[in-house]
Amino acid sequence: MSEIFHWIISVLFLGFVLGFPRLAGSLSKKYKWLGFLGPVVLCYASGIILGNLIPTDFLPKKIAETISEISIPIAIPLLLASSDFGQGIKEARLALFSFFLSCIAVAISSVSVGLFLSSLHPESSKIGGMLAGLYTGGTPNSNAIGLALDTGKATIALVNTVDLLIGGTYLLFLLSFSKKVYSIFLKPEVVSGEEVDIVSEIQVSPKNPVLRLLIGIVLSVLGLAASLGISQAILGTSSAPLILLGITTWGIGISFSKKVRSLNTYPVGYYFILIFSVAIGFLADFGSLVKGASGVLLIVLATMSIAILLHLVFGILFRIPVDTWIITSVSSIYGPAFVPSVATAIGNRGVLILGILTGLVGYAVGNYLGLAVYWFLAR
Repeated sequence: MSEIFHWIISVLFLGFVLGFPRLAGSLSKKYKWLGFLGPVVLCYASGIILGNLIPTDFLPKKIAETISEISIPIAIPLLLASSDFGQGIKEARLALFSFFLSCIAVAISSVSVGLFLSSLHPESSKIGGMLAGLYTGGTPNSNAIGLALDTGKATIALVNTVDLLIGGTYLLFLLSFSKKVYSIFLKPEVVSGEEVDIVSEIQVSPKNPVLRLLIGIVLSVLGLAASLGISQAILGTSSAPLILLGITTWGIGISFSKKVRSLNTYPVGYYFILIFSVAIGFLADFGSLVKGASGVLLIVLATMSIAILLHLVFGILFRIPVDTWIITSVSSIYGPAFVPSVATAIGNRGVLILGILTGLVGYAVGNYLGLAVYWFLAR
């Protein structure tokens, strides 16, 4: 009887992990205060609450571990496959240059903080790599790098928690009076009235969403399988960093096909990120989070602050217009999901597409930069 009961509980838990992201999305749209938090925060919080309420003996965490390890490798190619990198690079050079400056600022910041504050946490080099990926691409990159480097689940959860606290505070500033402040230092934006049609392909309404969903997942699985095969052939083992680089390259490669871009795989990839958020939150031991919070809090705060200040200095030196600078900073620090709300807040929807493009480029670049920062710090 106990085995049957355990099996039923496991099935119910699996259903919760796979189904709650949909509920989180609906709640975010229905209630404004939940919409400000966003689906990722809701999913992560639900996982933490559930994981700390249910005893480990009652519901083994192996299921959540498996889900967290599978969801990210599937999500990354799905996120990247909807981007028209070729067209975007041709038509958004200034925004891409500003984003490139942000990447340099993040690299300098994460390496500097990783070197000078390494004593604050035993996994500081891994945290440095995660933060480099986080502030170049977003949460998917940070979590993927953390898993690839075999970072402790509690550390991954702690970095996510601290980033929510610090990032949420800065987001309030961005959504309120950031443009007035940054306009003091940066030159005004010249509004041309023209918008770059970068995501036209991924806005196509799918005629058969189920079929497109299945094709997108199959493509991701193929990329993961190919990356596993290459890792085995080169190293004779499954190397997580090499697999991560493989699936990232695969996602960029297939995005150059118009048929693949028209599959509209970005929402599916984002859904897998929400699934991961629930699972990784469930694995977070609240006691461990509180115990190691102070050191990670300082590391995250220093890395983010220095990266933003350096990017601002670069923006002044290279005369980047204020709206372009803000939107590329947002796409770098937060990823493309937060671009629409900030573009509306600064009163320039013309930079919306540029922010989405650079955010998608960040998904592609973040894994490479994060792993490079870790390898540098670790040596």
